[in-house]
Amino acid sequence: MELNSLPRTRFNAKRPGSLVGTITAVLEHLHSLYERIGENYTASNPNGRCPVCNGTGTVIGDIDPGCMIAPELSLKHGAVLLWSGTVCRPVSKIKALANMIGIDFDRPLSEQDDRFPDILLYGYDKEPVSYVHKGKPFEGFYRGCVFDLQDMRDAETTSKGNLRAIAFFSRRVKCFRCSGNGPNLERFAATVNGRSLLEAWRLPVSELLLFVCHLPASPDNDTDEIVAEIEACLIYLNKIGLKTLPSIEDKFRFPANAG
Repeated sequence: MELNSLPRTRFNAKRPGSLVGTITAVLEHLHSLYERIGENYTASNPNGRCPVCNGTGTVIGDIDPGCMIAPELSLKHGAVLLWSGTVCRPVSKIKALANMIGIDFDRPLSEQDDRFPDILLYGYDKEPVSYVHKGKPFEGFYRGCVFDLQDMRDAETTSKGNLRAIAFFSRRVKCFRCSGNGPNLERFAATVNGRSLLEAWRLPVSELLLFVCHLPASPDNDTDEIVAEIEACLIYLNKIGLKTLPSIEDKFRFPANAG
């Protein structure tokens, strides 16, 4: 599944929804922007693409815990990226766990005990967590967001939001059909104002926002809409305190020596 294969609605900062959804929206819209206005971009022949990986040379591999926590954020503002902006049961359990083991819900994780991120990723088995979800009491061990995501994969979820999260939080491996040969990398060779897509993604959120805001006006209304969506998402991410976008360079399908 490609990150840009699922339909999108306009971003609304008053009802932002899932934080990972907002971040992947930036990624998807940047892809589209570079395809539209990037210098040195040439569209490839879709008939020559591998039917399994769609020409990217990679498919979804193991879960990547390294991009699941944003330590500069508090739990309140979405440090656990998998569940940020949702009201599912794990969110209720995380709130209760925080209170139980002394995680300050309102302070960035980077300012607290450096053991907390591992607990949030891999669980807490010293004692069960008592929590309330939708007005009903529950009790159970907190197993961690890595295992929550693995359960989604094992259950072969069909939820669009879950599929997006699986794609976002998983590493990429060589396609088993084409062995990674001949991937379609035209869009990644493109540059906008001298920056490649990967270089733009590596910018701090505030600098990426300036980069997008200073793009020249386009006669293409669709391009202007893409830019407006990127700006809206980045303004929100900057406002909540996200300093950098998660390091997900393998999502760009770059060869090892690119960038």
